[in-house]
Amino acid sequence: MDKKAGWGTAVAVVAFLAAMTVVFFYLKDRELYIGHVILHNTRAVAGLLLEISVLIITIVTNAISLKHISDEKERKKMKISVIAVSVILVFMLGFTCWILIDDVEDSRKATIAETDIGEGQSLLLVEKEEHFSTSGDSFYEITVYCREGLRLKKIGRQTEYYFLHDNMVRNGQYRVERDGDTVKVFYDYGELTNGLKWKEEYSDAPPEYIEKEYSLK
Repeated sequence: MDKKAGWGTAVAVVAFLAAMTVVFFYLKDRELYIGHVILHNTRAVAGLLLEISVLIITIVTNAISLKHISDEKERKKMKISVIAVSVILVFMLGFTCWILIDDVEDSRKATIAETDIGEGQSLLLVEKEEHFSTSGDSFYEITVYCREGLRLKKIGRQTEYYFLHDNMVRNGQYRVERDGDTVKVFYDYGELTNGLKWKEEYSDAPPEYIEKEYSLK
C-alpha cells in the first residue's frame, strides 16, 4: 500500500470514529421515531450504522490496496480475507436487522397518536396491549413520549386496566394541553368497572376526565 492509500485509510477511519461519536451522543438515552416506527433498541441502530460503515471501509480500502499489489499470491490472500470479513459483517447485519424488525412489529400492533405541543416538540401517546405473565389476561397501557426530531424521551405511562374505555387513544378519548415545561393529558375514562368506586368527593359528580401531568425536561 502506498502513502496515498495509507492516508486515505487513515482519513476514512478518523471520519468514521467522529461520525460514530456523534451518533452515540445523539442516540444516548433516547428512543427513535422513524416512519411511524418506534425503535426502542438504539444500540442496535448504532450497531447497524457501525456494521455498514465497517463493511464499506473494508471493501473500499482493500480495493485501493489491491491496485498496488502485483504479486498474485498476495492478491489472493487479501481477497480471501476481505470475503471472510464481509461474510461475518453481513451475518452481523442480518442479526441486527432481526432485532430492529421486532421493534417494527411491536409498533405495528400499537396505536400511535401524535400531538404538536409547540417549540419543535410533539407528544406521542402509544397504546398497546400487554399481557399478565401469570394469568395470561391482557390489558391496554399507554406510554407517553416527548418527541424532538427523530428522538423520543419517555415521560410517563398510564394503564387502562381498571376502566371501561380500554382504547382511549384509538378512540380519541383524550386531549392535550401544554403549560410551560409540563404537558397535561386529560383521559376520558367514562365509568369505572370491576367493582371499583370513585372516592367520596367524586361519588356524586364523577369527573369527566382524569388529568395527568408530565414533565418535558
